[in-house]
Amino acid sequence: MLEILERITAGKGELADLDKLKRLGLLMKRASLCGLGRAAPNPILSTLEHFHDEYLAHVTERRCPAHKCTALIHYEIDPDKCVGCTVCARNCPVTCISGVRKEPHLIDQLPLRQVRAVFRGLPVRFGAATVRRANEPLPTTCGT
Repeated sequence: MLEILERITAGKGELADLDKLKRLGLLMKRASLCGLGRAAPNPILSTLEHFHDEYLAHVTERRCPAHKCTALIHYEIDPDKCVGCTVCARNCPVTCISGVRKEPHLIDQLPLRQVRAVFRGLPVRFGAATVRRANEPLPTTCGT
């Protein structure tokens, strides 16, 4: 079950994986000889029932509605809102933001840990910094 969940959160899940998770969970509940084994699949079965739309978003749209699955998150600067003030580029601790004055800037997609820190430090007054799901084209990604 863990392997299937990891595959889904990495953006590599399939619709069949949701059925496998449910089937495995129900099988564990029926076949386990102890209470712990019978209760172990309950969190997964419960989330499958109550958050099925989020599982579908992970599998069909390759996005995480909660923005928690690191493989499915990309950060960007909206070129329509960026005024090229260079505040973000000057304050970027890992120098992943590039651009020239009075032109839209770009965020190089780095390891997510570093990009998150940068994203928190971006100026919010223009609302230019946004989060995008992984499979959308990213006009702000350099080098790809």
